[in-house]
Amino acid sequence: YFPFAFFFIAIFILTDFFTSMAHFKKEVSFFEIGIYYLLQIPFLLVVLSPLSVIISGLFVTSFFSSTNQFQAMQVSGISGKRTLLPLLTTGLVIGFLLLFIDNTVVYKVNHLSYRLKEKIFTGIIEAKVQRNIFVAVPPDYLFYARSLNSQKGIMTDILIYKNSEPPVLICAREAKWKGNFWTLSRGNRYTLLNEDIKEQTFNEKVIPVNKNPGYFTRKYFPPERMNIQELSTYISEYSRGGFKTEDLETELQFKISSPFSNFILMLLALPLGVILKRGGKGASLAVGLLMSFGYFELTAFFKALGKSGVLDPLTTAWLANLLFAIVGIYLIYKME
Repeated sequence: YFPFAFFFIAIFILTDFFTSMAHFKKEVSFFEIGIYYLLQIPFLLVVLSPLSVIISGLFVTSFFSSTNQFQAMQVSGISGKRTLLPLLTTGLVIGFLLLFIDNTVVYKVNHLSYRLKEKIFTGIIEAKVQRNIFVAVPPDYLFYARSLNSQKGIMTDILIYKNSEPPVLICAREAKWKGNFWTLSRGNRYTLLNEDIKEQTFNEKVIPVNKNPGYFTRKYFPPERMNIQELSTYISEYSRGGFKTEDLETELQFKISSPFSNFILMLLALPLGVILKRGGKGASLAVGLLMSFGYFELTAFFKALGKSGVLDPLTTAWLANLLFAIVGIYLIYKME
């Protein structure tokens, strides 16, 4: 399992390195590039683990079968299903372990690598003062600020729209972060009535938004690299604001189901390895690659259906696992 896992990881890293060389910033050192690719290893291990599981499972079982070790165990009174139990247990353990790693180690490493990626490919260094900030603050607010000093916690020239009944528009010269809320100064509050606009001038006004300055400076982070907790928070915030969240909910369900594909694919690979005893390692590798890419393509198809709202996110996340599990259980039942 581990030789195959690191073999596929090495292929992906080398391919990405040679295709990305032209986009590296000239001032970036080889040390930083090396650290960036080292940080990709945990994420790639989680993604490529099913491919390693199915091929290593095929190799092991086809070797046992070709050397008559399965037959020797059957003569000793051990059934084929009992023989495969330790390997199936290994697949289940790998699934739970990767689920834990993906939500702890991989999550933290992804944030580090993403910041390093911005520096390597774009040369972005986070400025003390950022310009033209436009951020949605679920469930009700849309913020625009001409400038934001994240260290001092000060915004200038702010425009805030509150999606309420009636809608409210607030303009202010400055906003200061007070620890758990924002205070606006020198502004106007406009209540947008049906046929009229009610104006209210203020020197200082507290707005009930508890998002700190870091919230307004956070950059886009891919949902597939979040952990379950962060993704659930995003879904909760955007659903309260009335935004569609089918794509995020689908990604969340796949984060839960994907690690268990290691067990599902092993469930299918082990009886196939017994069948492929005459094909040798070449046949095992070919069948493993075909099954893996077939599984990945099928899950990508179902994920697209879930994100577009055609199917329920929970159904799309587990449908491929269910189909492969049914085939695997049938093959194990017929193996004897």
